[in-house]
Amino acid sequence: MSAQLRPLFVASAKMFYRSLDNVLFAAFSPLVMLAVLALVQHLHFAFTHRSGSVDFFSFIAIGFAAFMAAHFNQDGTVGAASGYRAQGVLKRIAVTPVSTRTFIAAQVLVRLLAGFAETIVFLALAVAFGLHIHYTADLAWILPLVTVALLTGTSFGFAIAGVAKNPEAANQLNIALFTPVFLLAGIQYPLQGLPGDLPHLAKYLIPFAAPIQGFREAVAAHIAGDFAYLLLTSLAWLVLALALAIRSYRLDERAV
Repeated sequence: MSAQLRPLFVASAKMFYRSLDNVLFAAFSPLVMLAVLALVQHLHFAFTHRSGSVDFFSFIAIGFAAFMAAHFNQDGTVGAASGYRAQGVLKRIAVTPVSTRTFIAAQVLVRLLAGFAETIVFLALAVAFGLHIHYTADLAWILPLVTVALLTGTSFGFAIAGVAKNPEAANQLNIALFTPVFLLAGIQYPLQGLPGDLPHLAKYLIPFAAPIQGFREAVAAHIAGDFAYLLLTSLAWLVLALALAIRSYRLDERAV
């Protein structure tokens, strides 16, 4: 597999950056999003359970830095993976010496690296706009958290592509399933704004909520007692998403 992975990775990377829509989506969408967020820098969230407030830009910029790449990665994977099936790409690869799993691994690795680049650039530009980050050893935790989130998004993308009958259905299913996730994962507003016990439950029951909250704690250099649970929950969602992807997105020729 390793002998095949390197040339496939290089080829996949070339395919990625030679595709104008991929480059525009990966490079300019985060910049446009950050520019829009910068327009509302003076809005603040106030909390009833504790004193003080947090400015809207800092809160939402950290949320998007934690989730944006995983979200874009999932959307891109849904389109690409459903396209592979619709165009018979996997069927053609199955009759070549190239392993289908290696082909998929190369695609995932390219998207993983692109996601890391998006996160780093977004966070760096947010700092330039005024976001304050505590540069402590805790900050290193954002790397495994982003990795888990990216792989979870990729796995969900393959799972959705495997269930849907065509690319259009896959995109619609992706939007329908993950719009509530986007609203309930603590990206755009504090989870404390949810009623009852939902602020505590959402961190564990909503996909991506755990790595986003862990990311916030790492950036603020305030890793609380629940950080280990957030990390374990993030890994649990990754395992679940991976299991769904393996079950629904078959790589053998007969399933294509």
